[in-house]
Amino acid sequence: MALYEYKCGDCSDSFDLMRSMSEADSPASCPACGSESAARVMTTFVAMGSGSAYSGTNPMMDARMSSQRAVGGCGSGCGCH
Repeated sequence: MALYEYKCGDCSDSFDLMRSMSEADSPASCPACGSESAARVMTTFVAMGSGSAYSGTNPMMDARMSSQRAVGGCGSGCGCH
């Protein structure tokens, strides 16, 4: 299962659906207007890592990562402490 973003062709509402990869491109029902014309849109994502190859390439991400380290990372179960 994966999370996909869809946009309605009738009302232009955007929404997310958790679906299997085999259903990803199937039409989706819009929760706002009920239309069956919603289609999947391509979205971007960020891959995070460590080391010199990752540092300083994205100032917004660098600031976000710094603030996470300042408050103790992302949680006790992740092992980043």
